[in-house]
Amino acid sequence: MNLNKKLFVVGIIGSVLCFAGDMLLGCFTPTKEFGNSRIFPPFSDDWANSSPYRFVIGGLFGVIALLLMFCGFYAIYREMIAKKCKYSKLFIICAFVFVSVGTLYHCVFAMTAYIYNRLYTLQVLESKLIAEQLFFVFIAVASLAAVAFAGLSVYLFFMTITGKFNNERWLSIFNPLLIMLVLIILSKILPANKVVNGVFAWGQQSIALFITFMMFLICSIRNNHG
Repeated sequence: MNLNKKLFVVGIIGSVLCFAGDMLLGCFTPTKEFGNSRIFPPFSDDWANSSPYRFVIGGLFGVIALLLMFCGFYAIYREMIAKKCKYSKLFIICAFVFVSVGTLYHCVFAMTAYIYNRLYTLQVLESKLIAEQLFFVFIAVASLAAVAFAGLSVYLFFMTITGKFNNERWLSIFNPLLIMLVLIILSKILPANKVVNGVFAWGQQSIALFITFMMFLICSIRNNHG
């Protein structure tokens, strides 16, 4: 197995681990209310009655997973270099920003969820509001990860749709941003419950990257005959 295939496998493992972390942090009853901003909903009331270690483990999974998923991005970048794709450095820069800022986001999110849980246990009034306000301070920074993710996805789409990857244009269908859009639509259509909220609302990005890395691995195996 050559280096790129190994990197894709590591990226796939990272996406699975990230999904596990997403389930620990987001597999709760959804709420239609909003906190101190219309950008994101408030923390679920279920978080107050959960084990605080659930958030610690979920946060650790997310941090480790993002580092592993960078290997998948790096494998795609190596493919781009081999295919002499123009501006390929833009892709790896966006991937680096996404992973680094995403790591910070997972840490802050897990910590604020933990703080909410512990304050509620100590019967501190307005414990949810305190945690939400702390989290809101970092939401602007977290938006950089979303911008970087969109940037690398759009660039990857144009590289695949124009046949840069051995004329395998079908890869453009498995673009992470497109997959996420489909999952977002499904989250709105399917009945609201803990499982749907966890899988389609929280785990959409890890699922999208799992599919993308898997398809690129399959393409790599096909083109190199294993």
